[in-house]
Amino acid sequence: QSRRSWIEDTFCKRACGKFIPACRDLHSFASLPLTPRCCCGRLVGEHTLLETGPSMSSWPGPGTGQQEEWSVECHTQTSATDAYGTIDFQDSAGRNCHAKYVRVAVDAKAEALLQLMRSEWQMERPKLLLTVHGGTENFPLPLKVRQAFSKGLITAAQSTGAWILTDGINTGVSRYVGEAVKTYGTHDLRKRNAVGFTPWGVIDNHSDLIGRDVLRPYQPLGNPLSKRVCLNGLHSHFLLVDDGTLGKHGCQLGLRRKLERHIQLQKIHPRFNQGVPVVCVVVEGGPDIVSMVLEYVSSVPPVPVFVFEGSGRAADLLAFLHKQTAIDRCGALTWENHPILAHFYLYKTQITIFDSESEDQQEADCAILTATLKGTKASPGEQLSTALAWDRADIAKKHILVYGQHWQVGSLEQAMLDALVMDRVGFVKLLIDNGMTMNRFLTVSRLEELYNTQQGPTDNFLHILVEDVKQTHIPKGYRVSLIDVGQVIEYLIGGAYRSTYTRKHFRAHYNLLYAHCKESGRDSSGPLNKKRRADCTLHPHQSPNSSPSRPPFFRTAQPYKRKVCERYGTSQNKSSSELGDSPLFVYNFNDLFVWAVLQRRQQMALFLWQHGEEAMARATVACKLYRAMAYEFRQSNMDDTTGEQLKTYSMDFGQLAVDVLDRTFRQNERMAMKLLTSEMEAWSHFTCLQMAVSSRLRPFVSHSCTQMLLTDLWTGRLNMRKNSWFKIILSILMPPAILLLEFKSQAEMSHVPQSQEALQFGWDTGRPEAAQEGGHTVVKVPKCTPYTSLPECQLYDFYTAPVVKFWFHTMSYLVFLMLFSYTVLVKMEDRPSTQEWLVIAYIISTAVEKTREVFMSVPRKPSQKLKVWFGEYWNVTDFLAIVLFLVGLGLRWDSGSYRTAGRITYCLDIIFWYVRVLDLLAVNQHAGAYLTMITKMTSNMFYIVVMMAIVLLSFGVSRKAILSPDEALSWSLLRDVVNQPYWMMFGEVYAGEIDTCAGDTPCVPGAFLTPFLQAVYLFFQYIIMVNILIAFFNNVYFDMKSISNKLWKYNRYRYIMTYQEKPWLPPPLIILSHMTLCVTAIYQKHRGLSEQDTDSCGLKLYLGQEELKRLHEFEERCLVSYFHEKNQDVLCSQINRVRATAERAEEMGVVMREVSDRVHFIQDTLQVLDSQLGQLQDLSALAVDTLTLLSASDSLQQEEARLGHCRPITPSRHHVPHSWTLPHGGGGSVDIMPCHTPRAYRSTPPSLLETVGINKWEKEATLTSFPATPPRPTAASHPPCCGATPPPVTNPVTGVGKPISIMISLAFVKNVAMLVEMDCFCFGCIQKHASASLIPIFPVVAWSLAAGEEVSVYTLEEVEAAGPESSISYWSTKGLSAMLQPLSSEGCLDGGLRRAMLVLCTWAERDVLRVGCVYVVKAIQPDVVCTWQRVFHSDTTLQLCLREIQQQRAAQKLMHVFNQVKPENMPHSPRFLDMSLLHWHSDGQWLTIERNMTGDFRKYNNNTGEEIAPCCGMEEMLLAFSHWTYQYSCRELLVLDLQGVGSELTDPSVIRAEDKRYSDDMVFGPSNLGDAAIHSFVNKHTCNSCCENLGLSGERKEPFRPPLL
Repeated sequence: QSRRSWIEDTFCKRACGKFIPACRDLHSFASLPLTPRCCCGRLVGEHTLLETGPSMSSWPGPGTGQQEEWSVECHTQTSATDAYGTIDFQDSAGRNCHAKYVRVAVDAKAEALLQLMRSEWQMERPKLLLTVHGGTENFPLPLKVRQAFSKGLITAAQSTGAWILTDGINTGVSRYVGEAVKTYGTHDLRKRNAVGFTPWGVIDNHSDLIGRDVLRPYQPLGNPLSKRVCLNGLHSHFLLVDDGTLGKHGCQLGLRRKLERHIQLQKIHPRFNQGVPVVCVVVEGGPDIVSMVLEYVSSVPPVPVFVFEGSGRAADLLAFLHKQTAIDRCGALTWENHPILAHFYLYKTQITIFDSESEDQQEADCAILTATLKGTKASPGEQLSTALAWDRADIAKKHILVYGQHWQVGSLEQAMLDALVMDRVGFVKLLIDNGMTMNRFLTVSRLEELYNTQQGPTDNFLHILVEDVKQTHIPKGYRVSLIDVGQVIEYLIGGAYRSTYTRKHFRAHYNLLYAHCKESGRDSSGPLNKKRRADCTLHPHQSPNSSPSRPPFFRTAQPYKRKVCERYGTSQNKSSSELGDSPLFVYNFNDLFVWAVLQRRQQMALFLWQHGEEAMARATVACKLYRAMAYEFRQSNMDDTTGEQLKTYSMDFGQLAVDVLDRTFRQNERMAMKLLTSEMEAWSHFTCLQMAVSSRLRPFVSHSCTQMLLTDLWTGRLNMRKNSWFKIILSILMPPAILLLEFKSQAEMSHVPQSQEALQFGWDTGRPEAAQEGGHTVVKVPKCTPYTSLPECQLYDFYTAPVVKFWFHTMSYLVFLMLFSYTVLVKMEDRPSTQEWLVIAYIISTAVEKTREVFMSVPRKPSQKLKVWFGEYWNVTDFLAIVLFLVGLGLRWDSGSYRTAGRITYCLDIIFWYVRVLDLLAVNQHAGAYLTMITKMTSNMFYIVVMMAIVLLSFGVSRKAILSPDEALSWSLLRDVVNQPYWMMFGEVYAGEIDTCAGDTPCVPGAFLTPFLQAVYLFFQYIIMVNILIAFFNNVYFDMKSISNKLWKYNRYRYIMTYQEKPWLPPPLIILSHMTLCVTAIYQKHRGLSEQDTDSCGLKLYLGQEELKRLHEFEERCLVSYFHEKNQDVLCSQINRVRATAERAEEMGVVMREVSDRVHFIQDTLQVLDSQLGQLQDLSALAVDTLTLLSASDSLQQEEARLGHCRPITPSRHHVPHSWTLPHGGGGSVDIMPCHTPRAYRSTPPSLLETVGINKWEKEATLTSFPATPPRPTAASHPPCCGATPPPVTNPVTGVGKPISIMISLAFVKNVAMLVEMDCFCFGCIQKHASASLIPIFPVVAWSLAAGEEVSVYTLEEVEAAGPESSISYWSTKGLSAMLQPLSSEGCLDGGLRRAMLVLCTWAERDVLRVGCVYVVKAIQPDVVCTWQRVFHSDTTLQLCLREIQQQRAAQKLMHVFNQVKPENMPHSPRFLDMSLLHWHSDGQWLTIERNMTGDFRKYNNNTGEEIAPCCGMEEMLLAFSHWTYQYSCRELLVLDLQGVGSELTDPSVIRAEDKRYSDDMVFGPSNLGDAAIHSFVNKHTCNSCCENLGLSGERKEPFRPPLL
């Protein structure tokens, strides 16, 4: 309601309030006066604001004084608009397009219009305004120009988010814009921003649009003879401008220009200060377009104009003037004498001419945007901002970022920041390619600004994550710092990951930067804001003594060197002015990449992923972050769609990581394995494999490369392929056998990382140790290698191999289980036995080992260490087993009853230790897969078990309560509730207890219910729930069977890492390894280790600088080859090939059409040339004959012989009759009005002799009279005899009589000229005239040489009478010539009344027929003509043809009304073909012609009332149409004989009961069977669903009553 009230309060309509006649004299038509119209275009009765209309006497006459001038401001009144809502366009193709519309006054405010479009219509902010001007009438557009205009306009609009402004009508250039939107545009209303400014008064049927906030159906099919226009259905919005006039164009231009100026003042983007650019696109047009172009280019600010050359008229004129002014002609041309050229010369830079025929011309959309940028006269920075807002990096690359362009300081950095904020990936790439370095660009302030931006799909999710990390609510407007971002990253990745932003050195540098800015007075309160950070980072003005000390910043000059952190205070003597200019980040692309991932900008993240190093690691990091963010979305009950989208992003990066790994593995296996385990300093010293496992990226871990690396890690340096378990067990039992085993060489193990034990032992690790000596970095390499003492190295390599540790620990564990089983099975003594002491030692040493695992884990905080450790399932079971054993151990020392409790605790505890054996079996590939299935089944059956427990308790409680009503409270009560119902699930039904009343025992009340309850319980629990559980297990089994191998490979990493980090001695001997580790830790504590050394612990591969550089270069080469192969696959894909083939075929089609056009042009030119040559030949022959006659004039005998050849010339039998007037005619209308007084349905066409301006006798007089200026005879005069002697002709100048031969020649030439000038319809007249003058035929028309035979075509035209709903039919005043080539022999298409023949139109005058189209020519059968000759004594064929045409036109009008009134559920809109009259010159026949229809020709009913059985909605509607015509005309007319192809119909029979058969009163042709046909139809017609929808059911059953004669 508020929206409606706002529109009605803001916008108005205008209506004329005073009647002022448009002219002072009353026009007449056929001696009947017409009611004059007001200056607004309306009649007196159409003025709604006039209380009483003025009388005829009050109108000013021709002799009255000055008439008052009508104006919009003075003579119109405003009121609230009454037309706004949505238009539902329904065209013939069945497409439904909706468009918003509103009726506004011509003086509406531009601010209100823009608010309407942005707020109410939800149109997106315009970044460009394309205002299209041109011709308003339909005009042909060359193919190339049309394609360039359509594709260029829509591409420019869609790529930049532009609005297109047009007139919105369905003719002229607006129609071409609509076709362009249909061909190249989108169907999304929010993206289809084509706005039409249309005058309200020129819209056809605009009264249908009146309504407040309504949905109005609108069919853009107007009357071609009407002066009104239709709206184009492919526009998205319409502003219907109302100035109170009717039928007048041009009122919308002022409001349109006002809105354009207002939009120019709006910002193109919130980050930029530039206004929205406007460009005028010109296509064709009239003289007003030239003045409009001058107005655009001379306005302030100027509006550039883009002209499509070759579109015609004004556009070509502008192109010509632009080319003339482009050349300096100051010396040869005076500009003052040519003001238009002077204006064009002055503003020629604002006009761009686009020639679609030019070979070197760029694409139309690029040309439009380039002209817009150049026409605005903006600086390069502003042009770059505009292109950035458009997201057209190609425009910026070609025309802005060019060599030699001058840029202000900081403009490119600001452009890069804007591109990142606005998510413009193309511009980021373009700026990087043009030399923008991230090391100089990225600073703390800019990175924080990026994290705090509100652009793009960021919403408040980052703030929600910060709240989760801080466990507190953050206020609105809180600015996220980099430390907060680091905590969010750690929270998402989890585990032991530590972000760079949360480390001590970064915090110290960050706080010091804040302190420096605070001391300098730039910001004394609050956190770092944007201005303070920008000043501190980019423009520091600090003295060297402003701070006593400053920590160093990372440098990026040598990106492959390992950065050694300097001690605090080592750079005190450095200038503090470097504080702001020095970046804090080593890997800038990594920081931007993480920003893009956290902001969910997938395309930007994919682009940044391709830059920098460690691409595979970054892909796994993105996979982990996206997966964690998706989990947080689901946990926070936020948008499920966004969560699924984040999961898809995670899978995309996971697939990228797998693809890169596969590419590197195919290139070099060892280098690929090094990439998996090399330490990544930028990612918390993790390895790529660790990050993939943390991301749960199973395809990555199960890849062949990863599995080969895990196999090498599992076997260590042992080189065993077969029977490895037997050899290992034998070597453990017999240590001397170790020397017989085979070991791998150092080269074979170069890609395998070393454990922490190997580092402590001092063997070769490949990792240099850095130490500070005398202020220099000294690299120390261990001197000991595994091959300096072979036996010791082999022993060490054997016992430290994870596979050996596994078997050693497994054998020890099996011995422990046997001892534990012995302890619980035999009698427990007062004091522990030896076996029990061994068990105690084993479990206690295991507890110490678990404690060591917790404290040696990577996380720093104890809470995180415990969280990570308890995250493993088997650690939880170990913890419970150890705690339960310690409880039992404490109880067994008691001598009383507690010892028994301790023994029972032992018995329960051994269950956990036996279950622990399953973890040992998981190492095996086959057993591990089944164990994975069992784990999945156990975890997923929770909800089903809960449902089964609910059913069990419901039955158990009710059963126990009925059978034991007097039960006392005890613990056994709970057992009895669940005991028997539980066992019943497994088949134990307790048959003896089902019926408790069967024996002699008395029955408790209600005992008879328990059997029924048990039956229901067993049905649900045993049959339904248990089978559901089995089916669920079966489904899980088959699902897991397909991926169990991958899951086992993924879990294999955990098994290997577990034994890789374990000491090699098993419990209880493991306590010795613990003592060794303690001593080593004390030694390292005494030595002192940096934070970096502590982080470097773990299974990692440490590489030197050169080797790390080679590794990164290898990864980069693999990445380049991967993208190259991917691009090749895309280019070679089947879809791409089809698309490329389609584009080539389209291009070839365009070329072929151009060639065809050129061939036709050449043919036409040759025909014209041939015609001109023929005219020259005829003229030469005429000259020869004239000279012959002059030479014979001296001889009287020759003169008499010449005159003797003259004979009376009878008129041709093929001449045109006096009149085509039908009986009882008077220029009557053919309108069909419902339930009116019967009118004559006939038409009275004028005589064709009016075409030449003479009647039949005048023509004969003209052809036979010799004087040059013959007298015009009266109607009663007779033609003179040719044999009579004519009077001598006297020269009006000299008075001397001329020779008769000269008079003959002059008369002939003048008559021929007169016939040519009057466009004579009958070429036979010229032939007879030539033969009468004894002169050869003079070819006066060029089309006489065209193929085929000459014909004349006459059409039945219509004009509006009192309004658009009524019209008057009249015949065209002259016939138009055409050439027809017969295609089929007569008889192949004949019918009962007519003969038909197919013809091809080879030429047509004024497009009366379409050249190249096939038509059907129909003639009346000779027997029919003979039958009707007694009715029409003369011109029988002509009279019958006229009635056939009139009959089809009446059916046309009835069908037009039917299509307007039919309900919406009848989608089809059939129509009748247009039929014209044809005069065949060769034999003088009168025929009818209509367009040929191709397809399945069907006949739906005949003129006797018989009809087919309908099988579709189309057939039902056509049969209902016949019924409707009978009821609509009040039982006066009936249209039968419906036939045609699809929705196109022809040859109907209009039955009229009043027509008298075989009488000249007949109106609708010989197929009218009159009352008999109507009576037959009433009896035979069966009403269908369409008749019911039209409200016709039952009406036809009334008895037929013939009209009274």
